[in-house]
Amino acid sequence: MKNLVLKASLVLTFLVMMSFTGIDSTVSEKVFIGTWEYEAPDAPYEYQEGEIVFAKKDGKLVGYVSIDGYKIDLEDVVVKGDKLTCEAYIEGESIVFEMVFKKKTFEGTASYSEGSLPITGKRKTTK
Repeated sequence: MKNLVLKASLVLTFLVMMSFTGIDSTVSEKVFIGTWEYEAPDAPYEYQEGEIVFAKKDGKLVGYVSIDGYKIDLEDVVVKGDKLTCEAYIEGESIVFEMVFKKKTFEGTASYSEGSLPITGKRKTTK
């Protein structure tokens, strides 16, 4: 009987821990959802400013980069804590973004075949 109670309490503890993990990942993704204005001052002129938009679609975080009205889909969007990584293909070049988000800002790098560039941004506010 004592062994059964111990096993039941272990299973219950495991289930409770798993439920918190699910809630935490759902809450953390909400931090990213929205429109972010970015700056990459070392990038070629036409790519120095734009927007990055994240949304939840079919239970998955998706996004795109908007540069001068052109939308470029982000692929392989992965969230780990406050860090988000993703990839975009711009003019045939694979660009890997690694960004760390705070409440209303982010900073990180955009890496491609010739190196890495710093990228920063802030949440776009609606007026």
